[in-house]
Amino acid sequence: MTDASSSGDTLAAEPPPFGTRELLAAVAGAVRVLDAGCGGGRLTIALAREGAEVTGFDTSSERLEQARRRAVEAGVELQLVEADFDAPLPFGDASFEAVTSRLSLMAAADPVATVREQGRVLAPDGRLATVIWAPPAENPWFAVPREAIAAVLGTERASFARAFGRLGDPEEAAAIHRDAGLREVEARFVRGHVVVANAAEHWERLARDNGHFRRVAAALDGAERAALAAELEARLTRYREGDHLSLPRALVLVTARR
Repeated sequence: MTDASSSGDTLAAEPPPFGTRELLAAVAGAVRVLDAGCGGGRLTIALAREGAEVTGFDTSSERLEQARRRAVEAGVELQLVEADFDAPLPFGDASFEAVTSRLSLMAAADPVATVREQGRVLAPDGRLATVIWAPPAENPWFAVPREAIAAVLGTERASFARAFGRLGDPEEAAAIHRDAGLREVEARFVRGHVVVANAAEHWERLARDNGHFRRVAAALDGAERAALAAELEARLTRYREGDHLSLPRALVLVTARR
């Protein structure tokens, strides 16, 4: 699952997503890198800008096309492949020095099998770095708006993104990588904040940048929009710091070697 960005005319100019810095550091120096579940390619491009020869794969041809456009704008070369990490990967054994994965492992049908297959394409002593969302309680920037939707519109309309936070306990995430046969496994939280002026600005950003919230916003009538705005304002008051809101967000970063 990705925190989908908007698709304007300056895709490559968008800032790298949360967790990118940690992922780049975890695989620094690797030349041949596979970005698993690469989506629209923001991490993939960041890896290429660091000098890596990057292959990205995803199940969505639409997201891969977005990644191609971003790569052209950024002036980098990517190898992009349509593939599914729930199936055997179309790469030979030991093809890559590093494998990265940002927010995709949460959606795997069998996470251990997925990580094991990523390990197969790693060279001996190759590095794997996985980032997934921590549980909703660690991510009020996402969880509180979803709770507001449930309160105003009903639980059915708030039943999206069920994989958010799946595997988000560091010990559980580390165990998956160990069970997949990797070694030197370490897992830790990466924490940050979403800073916005007010609840209205936060909703506007969510509706613009995140497909789940964009679909909810598009279906609102006037009365629902007003009620949801009031509910969200009330729920986010606890995160006010002076003239702005500071909404916690957290990932789990897992690093390992083959």
